[in-house]
Amino acid sequence: MVTVEKVLKDIEANNLAPVYLVLGEEQVNAEKLKQRLIKNFPEEEREFNVGIYDMEDVTLSTALADAMSVPFFGEKRLVFIMRPYFLTGEIKKNKLEHNFDELLAYLADPEPTTTLVFMAPYAKLDERKKIVKQLKKSAIVVDNSPLSEAQVRKYLTTDLQTKGYTISPQALEILLQRTDANLTAIANELPKLLLVAEDKKITAEQVKAMVSRSLEQNVFDLVELVLKRDTAQALALYQELLQQKEEPLKINAILEGQFRLLLQVEILQKHGYAQGNIASTLKVHPYRVKLALQKTRVFKRVDLKNAYLGLVHIEERLKKTSQDPELLFQLFMLNFTQQAVG
Repeated sequence: MVTVEKVLKDIEANNLAPVYLVLGEEQVNAEKLKQRLIKNFPEEEREFNVGIYDMEDVTLSTALADAMSVPFFGEKRLVFIMRPYFLTGEIKKNKLEHNFDELLAYLADPEPTTTLVFMAPYAKLDERKKIVKQLKKSAIVVDNSPLSEAQVRKYLTTDLQTKGYTISPQALEILLQRTDANLTAIANELPKLLLVAEDKKITAEQVKAMVSRSLEQNVFDLVELVLKRDTAQALALYQELLQQKEEPLKINAILEGQFRLLLQVEILQKHGYAQGNIASTLKVHPYRVKLALQKTRVFKRVDLKNAYLGLVHIEERLKKTSQDPELLFQLFMLNFTQQAVG
């Protein structure tokens, strides 16, 4: 498996492999790689020698027919196979008939003048499938998994410097928090920040004003208020979420999930797991694990357990009765604050 950076250097050196499998969910790097491959062709050749085929809309045979065609007014062809869901365990209701024998035959003898690129925006593939096994043997597999927090920081600061902008340390932290250190989410927010940045300097106030908080982030704040037994502030935030038309069951489910994560992180840490190992074991973003570890260092397991069980009880009541959600949350806080700190 190679990095996106390695492939970008190979493109620059005009040293391309016949087949690539770009595997992972990082949209920014996937698009960067795709555009760089296309730009490797003279503009007048792109219309004839660059093909993009979405496997949810067209058949694999159509894309392979293009890949096997002789270049037109040029020396090479570039064919993208987008969203090849058949490489995963995903089942489509109205799926197209894809001929995998044709693909196996192509992989055994790729067209020398064509670069065939599978853009697979998935966390993993179905390794049991014959076509997946053969593709991984025949293709250069490109690791396009989500970047770590450190990689996102480096990417963002470098990108801003290239554009002639700076971002204050506090603004960077808030931006990371409000996007869960997700590069794709940051890329979606960045144009707004560049627009309002005076003297090309992005401030904390601008990030707060332009980048909204998600329900999950508001609930994360609610977690801390619960654990601190700050009943007044916890109730105020809960009321605010209800006023924003958030569903009580959804709020409770996310809150419950946050406490479940905190318990899992605390237990794994006690068993000697490092942040990266915890993230891969629980299959969550390392940044979420980092934030969870910050809380588990302050709050005890008994508190996490009691809060989690209390929220499970609320979920049962919400599903089985028509009791006022706000009253149920108030009773939960009352019971939790009365419990002895472990």
